[in-house]
Amino acid sequence: MSINHSSIIQNKDLPLVSIVICTFNGERFLREQLDSLLAQTYPLLEFIVSDDHSTDRTRVILEEYAENDKRFRLFFHEKNKGLNKNFEQAIQLANGAYVSICDQDDYWAPEKISEMMKAWRPGSNFMFCLSGKMDERGPEFRRPAPPVYYSDIDQLHTLVFNTPVNGHACIIRKEFAVSCMPFPANIYYDWWMSMFAASEGVIVCLPQTLCWQRLHGNNSSHQIHNLINQEEKNKRKRKEWSYFIQEFLAIGKGEEKQRRSLEEYSHILNQMDGKKFNWKMFRYVMKHRRLIFHYKRNPLVIISHIKHALKMAKTGVL
Repeated sequence: MSINHSSIIQNKDLPLVSIVICTFNGERFLREQLDSLLAQTYPLLEFIVSDDHSTDRTRVILEEYAENDKRFRLFFHEKNKGLNKNFEQAIQLANGAYVSICDQDDYWAPEKISEMMKAWRPGSNFMFCLSGKMDERGPEFRRPAPPVYYSDIDQLHTLVFNTPVNGHACIIRKEFAVSCMPFPANIYYDWWMSMFAASEGVIVCLPQTLCWQRLHGNNSSHQIHNLINQEEKNKRKRKEWSYFIQEFLAIGKGEEKQRRSLEEYSHILNQMDGKKFNWKMFRYVMKHRRLIFHYKRNPLVIISHIKHALKMAKTGVL
């Protein structure tokens, strides 16, 4: 866990990247993630760790790593602030011009930051790589991102219906990240920033799987997905996405045509009960199918579009 000082000196002209880590009772998987961060080949890094008043051994682990590597800067909250507020404050503490978001329970390839910074385009605000999955057993059971079509993103529809963007797979210009604040308390902070980025320019895609999300019962992003009752799950998803869309549209971002389209989708969602077939939703999905199903590229794709449109006419969501 020591620093290669000679490597840092030789690469002093590279920009500093701040890896921003927010923790909360993460002792179970934290060491494995921190070790993958220390294995990064990019030479100019700092680690901003903001702990949201953990009650397990998370603080002990963090202090151990900070004692052995002075690139760690630790911050501990006296009371729990919640995930979005924690990330919001942690990003602002970063010294780097670029911030890379990090969850406490995932796993990164050693070349993640190096490959992304090598591919960074001048003038960009936001870049994402692909994120695979792994289960509680660890990195030996990693799976790559799904083999679908990935590309740069400049359409809000792409992020609303089936976003390929995950916070832990992003590098964001710090100045831009701060301009997206405050993050609404009940909206995924990474989705919020990606919507800002797509409304103002292009989100750059690096189509390589360079990190993996660990799936387990305590994932903060899987509270709805873990529901057993499918009808209740779809009901909550409809309510959640309508709320997300309305909150974003309220700030006035985005091209007018896209805004009107998403307003229409939100309105239809609010009319649905998950029991009756909704022709308005079916027509909406078919009209915008190339944006909604941006990740599908094959000769018989229209059949898949119709199949999913029929499903969404009942559930409202993919």
